[in-house]
Amino acid sequence: MEAALGLIEVEGVAGIVLAADAAVKAAEVELLGWESTGGFTTVFLGGSLSSVQAALLAGAAAARQVTPHVVAAPLSRPEPPCRQQLSFPLDPAAPVQPGALGLLETRGYAVQVTAVDRMVKAAAVEVLNVLTVHNRVVCTLVQGDVGAVREAIAVAQQALAGYEHLLGTAVIPQPMSVVLQAFGTRPSTTGGGG
Repeated sequence: MEAALGLIEVEGVAGIVLAADAAVKAAEVELLGWESTGGFTTVFLGGSLSSVQAALLAGAAAARQVTPHVVAAPLSRPEPPCRQQLSFPLDPAAPVQPGALGLLETRGYAVQVTAVDRMVKAAAVEVLNVLTVHNRVVCTLVQGDVGAVREAIAVAQQALAGYEHLLGTAVIPQPMSVVLQAFGTRPSTTGGGG
């Protein structure tokens, strides 16, 4: 059992992907997995209390790049049921490909498909995963070399410049492999498109 459990909650998905990457880069913590409910997602981190606190600070700051709703909470000596809340545990055996990671998050699916089509046609990127949560939030993860990912995200931003439900975009030039294992290999539907 971890000495501490850290939770970072955001609205949508892109924020926890950014949070998870920043957290594991900032401190010696274990990325345990994530959970989604009602349009909000939570990433779970384990480690010593001081490491978890440092990871939460870095993760919350990173998440705020794409969403204003960020809640970070450490639990000292968590009881076993706390970890049982995890529907999407990290699969350390999941294969990962190296490369930058791009995130495109919108409210609504049709516009997302159109933007992804433009990204893939404009740059040498592959769709790694499409994660959906309640409130019609859709987050597409694309991967490729950093220049191609930046180009793809720029194309998506331009295509959706006037779209009121563009929730955020981000590029992680060198994502941690555990982040790719946690978010790049999940089923395409995580909580329904409610």
